[in-house]
Amino acid sequence: MKKKKSRVFGFPTNWRRFLSSVFFSVLEIFAAKMNIFDSLLTTWREPVLSREIQMLNISPSEKVLHLGCGAFPSASISIAKKMRVHVVGIDNNYIAMTLARSYIKKKHLSDVVTVGYGDGTNYPVQDFDIIYIAINVWPIDQVLFHLAQTMKPTARILCKGSHQDINALLKNKEFQSQFSVSSTIENRKSQSFLLIKNVNV
Repeated sequence: MKKKKSRVFGFPTNWRRFLSSVFFSVLEIFAAKMNIFDSLLTTWREPVLSREIQMLNISPSEKVLHLGCGAFPSASISIAKKMRVHVVGIDNNYIAMTLARSYIKKKHLSDVVTVGYGDGTNYPVQDFDIIYIAINVWPIDQVLFHLAQTMKPTARILCKGSHQDINALLKNKEFQSQFSVSSTIENRKSQSFLLIKNVNV
């Protein structure tokens, strides 16, 4: 049976996430190629990542997927190192994916982080226990709709948002019945939501 597609949630939300994608792509290209930017971006992101990892409470046996890992997959690396798990990072930008692979290889982290080409709107997610969605991933409604239809019932999603976009999305009827917010972190300019699937749907 053919899966129905979610309605587009809203131009402003996905447009903001697209602009975020462009902005972070530039920063991450510099970080992937230059050590000084690598260090600065890691230091900037680390406080939020640490809180998110604590909220996820990942066990060593769980499989982790990072949607929108970018050219500089700092979240993938941080999760893999701190929680001693293998992380799969994907990006639908071929250049970003190629740079991320090179960066992982340069840092000798290929045994704990795998980077591949993929799109969050159709990537097979049924084997993963944790799905981390970067703030630059769009269209976010289509991604969450795909996850709601295909993720395992016990999986957990860490979804980053800004301008209360995820809050607004989850109030939409289409998603209200699909997900519950287990926990939230208010960051300086963003929010981090821990989502669980409503299994009685």
